[in-house]
Parts: sequence; C-alpha cells; structure tokens
Amino acid sequence: MPPFFQSLRTLCFPVTLQLKYRSFNQFVASTKVVRFIDTSVKHLSPVAYSACRQFSTLKTVENMAPSHLDIDMKPQAVDIVRNAISAVSPKAMIENVLLYNQTTSTLNLHNRQYKINKNVFIVGFGNSVLGMARVVEDMLGEHVVTGIISIPSGLKQETVKAHDNDRFLSLKTKLQVYEVAENNVIDEAGHNASKAIHRLVSNLTESDVLIVLCTAGGSALCPSPRPPITLQELNLTIKLLNENGANTKEVNTLRKNLETLKGGGLALAARPAKIISLILSSVMGDKADLVASGPTCLTQPSPHHCLEILHRLHIIDKVPANVKRFLEREANLINATKVISVQDPLKAKTERDKAWEDVQNVIVGNNSIACQAAAKRASELGYFPLVLTTVLTGEAKDLGALFTKLAKFIMICYDRRAGMDPNPELSMLEVELVAGGIKKQWMNHIATSVYKAHNMNKNICIISGGEIDVNVIGNGIGGKNTETALSAALQMYEEFRVKQMNVKECSVCFLSVDSDGMDGMTKVAGAVVDQTFLDEVDKSKLDMKPYLLNNDSYTFFKQVKDGKYLVQTNLTGTDIMDLTVLMVKQPTETKYVWK
Repeated sequence: MPPFFQSLRTLCFPVTLQLKYRSFNQFVASTKVVRFIDTSVKHLSPVAYSACRQFSTLKTVENMAPSHLDIDMKPQAVDIVRNAISAVSPKAMIENVLLYNQTTSTLNLHNRQYKINKNVFIVGFGNSVLGMARVVEDMLGEHVVTGIISIPSGLKQETVKAHDNDRFLSLKTKLQVYEVAENNVIDEAGHNASKAIHRLVSNLTESDVLIVLCTAGGSALCPSPRPPITLQELNLTIKLLNENGANTKEVNTLRKNLETLKGGGLALAARPAKIISLILSSVMGDKADLVASGPTCLTQPSPHHCLEILHRLHIIDKVPANVKRFLEREANLINATKVISVQDPLKAKTERDKAWEDVQNVIVGNNSIACQAAAKRASELGYFPLVLTTVLTGEAKDLGALFTKLAKFIMICYDRRAGMDPNPELSMLEVELVAGGIKKQWMNHIATSVYKAHNMNKNICIISGGEIDVNVIGNGIGGKNTETALSAALQMYEEFRVKQMNVKECSVCFLSVDSDGMDGMTKVAGAVVDQTFLDEVDKSKLDMKPYLLNNDSYTFFKQVKDGKYLVQTNLTGTDIMDLTVLMVKQPTETKYVWK
C-alpha cells in the first residue's frame, strides 16, 4: 500500500474500514481511486475525504473491462430511437389516453365521459391518421357508424410494402379513405375529401360523438376555401407565403381565415355533437391550433392580421384579387360588429365559452413523450441519459457541427481537471456552444450530468427533439437529418483527426432521424456516424465537404460501405418532428490533478 494511504488509514479510518479496504492493490486494478474517494470516503469519513482533496498529484489510470470499451454504439443509438418512436405509435398513443369501458359503454378521456351507443363518427386528416383510425375503430367496433379520413397519396401502397398490419384498416372498416395531395400539393381530391367531411359532420345530432384525428400534413390534405375563393387561388396564396419567408404560424393564420374547416370551423360545423379531437403534435410547444390549422380549436377571425402579413411580405398585390377582397370585407365586418359586442363583452364571452364546452382537444403524442422513452431505453442500456431539449431548432449544417463540439466539451468534462482548474479550451468551447444555440443553463446541466456519469462509471447519452431546417442551395439528394449527421461527421474529422485533443480520444456516436421514417424525399429516416464512419470515409477517399455544400448527404452516405450508416425505419405511422442522439464514452485514460 502506498505510504499516503497507510498514513491516511491510520489517521482517519476506523478498524472496520481498515479491514474493508485492506486489499488496496486489487481495488486499484478494478476501479477508480477517485471515484472511491468521492462515493465512499466522503460519506464515511470527512477527514479522510479532506486529506485526499489536498493530495495534489494523484494520478490514476482506469482499467475498464474490454467489453465496456469496445461496444459498438451505433446499434444502441438506433435501438434508442426505435423505442422513442414506438412510444408514440398510434396504438400506444391512443390506448394511453382513450379508455373504453365495454360494461358501461362509456368512453373516458381525461376525466370526461362519453356515452357510446352506435353513435360514433370518425374524421381525420394527416400523415399519421391511418394507424390512428385503425386503433379507434378496433377499440369501438360496432359503435362506429361511419367516417372519412384523408391521407397522403401513395400512403396505402407504402403501408402495404412495409407490411405494417397495425396501419391497415380492417376488411370490415366503415371508414372511407381519400388519398390526396400528391407531392404535398393541394389538389381537387383533397377538396373533395374536405367537402365530404363537411357534409358528414353537418348532419350530426347532440347524441352523436365525433372523433377527430389530427396530425402533421392535415392542412394540405383537407383544403376548404371559403367562397368565392377557388381552390387554385388558395393554392397560389399558400405558395406565395411559403416562397416569401412566411413561417408556420403565419401560414396557419391565413389558412384559418381563408378556409371553412380550419380555425375551429370543423367543430362549429359539427355542432351540436360532442367532439373529441385526438392530436399528434408536430409543432414546437404543442400548440394544438397549429396542427392541421386547428380544425377544432377556438380561433377568432383575424383578417386584419392576414392583411398585415401580406403587406409585410410584399405580396399583397400578388395574391389573387378574390383573396384580397375577401379579407378586406371580413375586416370591415369585424369593425362593424365590434361596436355591438363591446357593449356587453361578458355576454359575448359567455356565449363563446358555451359554444365550445362540448369540444375536447387532447394532445395524445408529442416529442417530449418520445424523448422520455428514449432516455428510459438509454438507461436500460447502461448509459447516463439526459434529455437536453424537446424544442431543438436550427439549420442542419450548424446543428451537426454544434453536436460534435458538444461531444468534445463532454469529453473534456470527463477529465475532471475541467471542474477543478481553469481550462481555456473548455471556456472557449462553452462560448461557441452558447453562441450556437445551446443555452447557458443547458451547459450547466450537461456539466453536472457528466460529473454524475463519471461517478457512476457510465457513458453519457444526450437526447434532443425538435425541428431541424435545411437551407437548400444545391441540387443533391438528401434530407435534414442525413445532412445534420454528415455535418457532425465533418466536424468530428476536424476535431478528432486534424486537431490533437488534449485528452486521449474517446468514442463518440451521433444519430439524427425524422420520426416519420422519411428524411426529405428519401426512403430513409436519417443517418448515424462515429469514428468507424470516418475510417470508412478515409478508405473511400471521398470528400465530405462538397457533398454537404451541395445538399447531397444521402448520395454520400449511399457510397460509404453501401449505405451501412443510413438509418431505415420505413414509414412509422407517426410524426413528432426530429430526434437526435449523442453518445459519448468516457476517455480510456484520464489524468486527475487536484489542488
């Protein structure tokens, strides 16, 4: 036993502890002295802990088991995101909130009950409503009278190819399916679907229950222009908004004012029926009124705001004349009615509240649920998980580089000198990360999590969810998630191959996927990269940078090991935006210098 520990034992340790730690040499070979001090000595003897802290040149080498070091993190990263997506599958989402009591023939949803007696009608629109409709129809069986759902063109065929039986409507289904909006463009088939839905809900009675299914893509799948606006004029207006920088909220504002079924229009048409709206959130902050433009969400008309948006984007003279005249007429009507309603605002509010008391909007699935499921799976795999954020935003190229720099930050934090002494490299990294969008409080949370992971002898897994963007300037084939992964790999090469780290390189794995299973126009969900990917890139003699600049990430990944690093999930039947997983192993060698 080293002299320091002999004196420490004599000075501070009771006889029982001396016996407990007598085999010190074997202890050093199996675990970390420092972790022993922090997790054992500190709690058992404050004097011993203080003595250790004053020991200024303690150095240890961690002798981890080979299996702990050599494990391939890529399959684990894919496993983690698959568990996340499964948590928001149609079956899991709906059965978690919508409870049917067969004995009493009642539906229970968030402490509200609905009497069921062959009086259920189903309508839905969105990229993920096919599977949701199957679950609801299976649950309620004979009580379903009829229904209509509008889905993207080609989705049924893709579902058949994927052999996804959970998203096939049964052969005895009572639901009519419209496949519309080929290439995500508003078309006549979608207009026909919206008119059919409008007719169906307009004939409901107060004893009926209408179940509305809303997911991403619903706006384009159920277009319902207000007369005299035509479908073509609506389509042109939306196109002008998208091409001139309108954000999602602004586009939705125009849709709510220009369409019959948006902005609560569906709920108003279905009165006096009781309405249950099951919403799969694909928007930041889970704002229900932004999903499919809020067909069952109370929204006050705002033609003045619409006109302001058109003026600000300098397209007021480009939109069809019918659209401009309609908004101006509606604005004038609101100005006239304001004089009347202001005389008794309480009465007006009471009437509005009463009109919506039979409408229940429920978020059944979102990014947060998926991220928590991912964290649970990461923990089961032995990682220390941290859900960094569920509102991740940014450009793909920037985010990929940012996550690699975050990995480097974590690696340096694992070297606990970073927590004890000033570290210029760590400080510079923190400034870069905060400037790149990683909030200061997130950085503190990450540093604390690394400290805990270190003490538990665990690798760390950082999970994020949100909406990644791509600035398309090239003509390549790719998607926001493959582009994020390629950007992360390029930065890995810069940080870990070109530069020399001040700690021995440890393993880093980064994965980025789109939860719906289709990244951009590709048939893959995203990609995963690590050091072995960099090795394969070196062997192939390919240059990542030109592909990244040309938005050609998918083509690049296809050429590396025959697409081995692409992540394929097929169509998932859900859509809760994008998911990223960053996994960082502890450095295999770590020097401790305490003062």
